[in-house]
Amino acid sequence: MLKSILKPISIILSVQLFVSCQKNISLQEKTNSAEEERAIAEAIKASKIEEAKNEAIKNFVGSLSPDEKFAQLFLVNIEGNEKFRSVENTKDKKPLVPGGCLLFFPNISDNAEKTFQFIKSIKDFYVQNNLVPPYIATDQEGGDVVRLRKVTSKFLSQKEIAQNALKTDQAVCEYYETQAKQMALIGFNMNLAPVVEVETDFNHDFLDTRTFGNLENVLKYGKIEIDGFEKNGIATVLKHFPGNSSTDPHTGLPSITYSDSEKEIYFKPFEELLKSSSAVLMSHAIVKPYGSQEKIYDSPACLSYHWVTQIVREKYGFDGLIFSDDIFMGALTDNGFPPEKAAIEAINAGINVIMLSEKKFGTVSEILQAEASKNEVFRKKIEKSVFRIIEYKIKTGILKFEEISKDSSNEDFKLKFIVKINEDFSKEFDKKQFSNAYEKGMNLINHETER
Repeated sequence: MLKSILKPISIILSVQLFVSCQKNISLQEKTNSAEEERAIAEAIKASKIEEAKNEAIKNFVGSLSPDEKFAQLFLVNIEGNEKFRSVENTKDKKPLVPGGCLLFFPNISDNAEKTFQFIKSIKDFYVQNNLVPPYIATDQEGGDVVRLRKVTSKFLSQKEIAQNALKTDQAVCEYYETQAKQMALIGFNMNLAPVVEVETDFNHDFLDTRTFGNLENVLKYGKIEIDGFEKNGIATVLKHFPGNSSTDPHTGLPSITYSDSEKEIYFKPFEELLKSSSAVLMSHAIVKPYGSQEKIYDSPACLSYHWVTQIVREKYGFDGLIFSDDIFMGALTDNGFPPEKAAIEAINAGINVIMLSEKKFGTVSEILQAEASKNEVFRKKIEKSVFRIIEYKIKTGILKFEEISKDSSNEDFKLKFIVKINEDFSKEFDKKQFSNAYEKGMNLINHETER
C-alpha cells in the first residue's frame, strides 16, 4: 500500500526536478548568451574606436604640408644648448625642423634644469610655429656612452650590470627606473639603448662594455632595462640589428658571416626583446650566412629589404619604429652609399626614421619628396612611416586624440576623433622629483657596491 502511494509521488517529484533543471539550464544558457552578446558588442565598439582613431591619424598626416610630412622621417642632431633655433628654412621661408631631435653631449648643459629649459625651448619653438612637436632622444647606454653625464646620477655600463655591480635583480630594476625617471623629468622621450647584441670574439673590440655579454645575460638584463624605461615614459631603441663586427661603422663597413649554430646568438635577443620595446635601430653591417651568394645579403642591414621588412617587420611581427643608423657614417658614405642614395634605399627597405648626425636634412628631404612624386609605391611607404611616427607621438603624449562627436544612441555606434598637440607636453621642471630620482640612483650604487 505504501509503495503504491509513494510511486506516483516520486514520479511527480522527478518531473518537477526535471522541469527545474531544465529551467536552470535554460537560465544559464540565457546568461551565457547575454554575456557573449555583451562581449561581442564591446569588441565591435573597440574596433570602431580603433578605426576612428586610425582615421584621425590619417587625416592629421594628410593635413601636413609636404615639407612637414617628410620632416617627420628624420631624427637629427640639433645645435645649441641654451635656446633652440632652426638652422634651415623651406622654400617658402618657414622653419624646417625634424620630427625627432637628437641630443649629443654638446647639447647638454651643466645641470638638469638648464637642460630642461633648452628642451622646453625646442618644444615651444615648434608650437609657436604651428609645427608638430618633436620627440627628444639621446644615447644613454651607461658606462662610456652617457650623454647626460653632467646632469643625471652615475650610469653604470651594461657590462658592469651583468657582472653583478648591483648584486640583485630588484636593485637593477629600480636602478634603470631611476635613470628613466631622470630622463623623463628633463624632457626626453626616447633612449637609443640598450645594446642587445651578444658579445663575441668578432665584436668585442667595438662593443666592449656596451654589451651585457652572453646570451643569457642579454635576455635577462635587456628585458629589465627595457621595462624600466618603457614603464617610465622613455621609449627604448634596441641596438644594433642584426649585429656589428669589431669594425667601427663610423669609419668602415662591418661584415658578418654566421653559421646555423650561431643564428641564436645574433638573432634571438632581438626576436625576444622587440616584443617589449618601442623601436629598433638597424646596423650598417653586411650580414650573411656562411657561403651564401644570394643578393639579398649584399646591402648594409639598414638598407636591406630582407633584414628590415622580411625579418624585423614580417618574421618577428614587430609593429614599432625602425630606425637607420646615421647615414652620414663612413660605413655608407665611403662604400658607395652617399646620403642621398642611402636615404632612398632605406625607405625602400622599410625604414621609418632616418638618423642624421648632420644639422641639416633639407637636401635629403627634397630627394625623398622628388622620388615620392614619381613612385607611388615609394609614396605609400612614406605615408605608412609618417603614420607610425604620429602614432608613436600620441603614445608618448606629445600629441593626443580629442573626441569631437559621438553617437551611441543605436546599434550603429559612431565616433570621431581629431589629433592635436597635447597642451601638457611642455610642462615645468619638477626639481623635487628629479632630486629624489637622482638621489635614489646614487644610493642604489653606493648601497649595493658596499654590500
